[in-house]
Amino acid sequence: MATGERKPIRPKLILNDDGSNFLYSHDDVTGDDLRTYLSRLEGTQVDMVVYCVAFGGYVTYYESEVAEPIGTGFRLVEKVKDRRWAHNRGKLRDEVGDYIGFVFRTLREMGIPAIASLRMNDAHMSSDPTGPVAGRFWMNHQEWLLGDPYNYYRSCLDYTQPAVREYLRRLVMEVVEKFPDIDGVELDGLRSPYFFPDGEGRERAPLMTDLISQVRADLDKAAAERGRESYLLRVNVPRSPELALEWGMDVATWDADGLVDGISPGCYGTDYQLPIGDWKELLSDNVPVHSYINCSQQMGQYLSLEEYRGAAASAWNQGADGVYLFNFPCLDELSRLLPVPADQRPYPVEDFVAYAHHPDVRRTRQALNELGDPEALATRDKHFLYYPGSSVYRHYVQESASINRFGAAPAELVWACHEDWERAAGVRVELKTVAVTSLDEFAFALNGVEVAAEKIERLHAYGGRDARVHSIPLQPYSTYTLKVDPAALKRGENRLTVTMTNCVPELAEDVEIREMVVKVYY
Repeated sequence: MATGERKPIRPKLILNDDGSNFLYSHDDVTGDDLRTYLSRLEGTQVDMVVYCVAFGGYVTYYESEVAEPIGTGFRLVEKVKDRRWAHNRGKLRDEVGDYIGFVFRTLREMGIPAIASLRMNDAHMSSDPTGPVAGRFWMNHQEWLLGDPYNYYRSCLDYTQPAVREYLRRLVMEVVEKFPDIDGVELDGLRSPYFFPDGEGRERAPLMTDLISQVRADLDKAAAERGRESYLLRVNVPRSPELALEWGMDVATWDADGLVDGISPGCYGTDYQLPIGDWKELLSDNVPVHSYINCSQQMGQYLSLEEYRGAAASAWNQGADGVYLFNFPCLDELSRLLPVPADQRPYPVEDFVAYAHHPDVRRTRQALNELGDPEALATRDKHFLYYPGSSVYRHYVQESASINRFGAAPAELVWACHEDWERAAGVRVELKTVAVTSLDEFAFALNGVEVAAEKIERLHAYGGRDARVHSIPLQPYSTYTLKVDPAALKRGENRLTVTMTNCVPELAEDVEIREMVVKVYY
């Protein structure tokens, strides 16, 4: 079936819900709680919800005959939250018929299109190989795991195996049969984005294309049998066309063959330099591109409202068709850290206020009312994050910058931002020089022009940073704030040069330049 025969649906703001967030929220949830949880989307700019229906080693949130529903097969579990997760799914089954079915019915009543998301791979079993997230298919076929050299992702299944591909296909069709009124299916290729033995992605890409083609045909057949025009098929893919192909995803061929109705490229974290322009140049207009934005850039650090704005604006300004929010409901997890009366219902949420390095959740929730409107977003204050440092959840080599104390060559920080700088009232660039003393000194140049000393402010953390204030520890560091004339910035690639002008003796450790934030004010 040619893509042109399907009417494209082009949402502007897609919200992904991992399915677990609600089940973890309270020891004894009800259908009314679930309705209240979903009703928070009413009146927002969210115009599509992607709801996860399968987790871990293919355990499901719904009553499945292909896989095992969450919590089945366990008379006892070791952890409080695992018991809560399984108990609540079973309780909702008894009360409203089926947790996932009730979610889709409620969203349909609210008039919000909904599609079912299945994680193509999920490495949660690496840390809990015999727990409730390890489905029987996964447990019975350990010989099909990718294993080393994938470290945490060693528990991912090898899509070279026909049975692995067929198992996912069967799950997709079961979901469509059980919930025929959904708008489509998403194959989430980012939650654990490895599918083939190391280095074999390009070679094995035709196998993945064949799977996508079979799923497309299955969905078209199901739509015809139900007298409906089509079911959407969306796929989350790695951040760039080149990286996607390395992992076995030949998206250009999918487009040429009319197989998919949209993609969301990303890196599981939040990447402010996603090459959306490359995707738009590669793909036809039949494949909308939605920028994948997770709830954090670093582990344990949730984005603020201004940081969400920056990530979304970066996508819109490169021609993205919309924004895709992953794990946004995880903001509730912060609120659940607060002690509350034991009989208090989980919703409405008692919001977590700003603490340490976390943003004020009450403001962050406003992102759902802003990110889908690029015109209004254009003149709102934004923060853009660059050079965050290492993170195990970023599936590509990140940019890094450092200065060797013995060579003392300047560090070059190259970063792309597509703001209309002429409209900005002011810009601040903040960054940290890490593993330094207060006697080390630095000079800065932006796009070849030196930043005057009177435009630079410096604070020094003599004790560095540890887990008492942040999940990412740092050696002693200085924070520099540069007051920048917006006219000094370019729309697109910019370059910040950091030069060490005074280096104390007796130190050998390289100086890291990291956690750069570009703050734009209107």
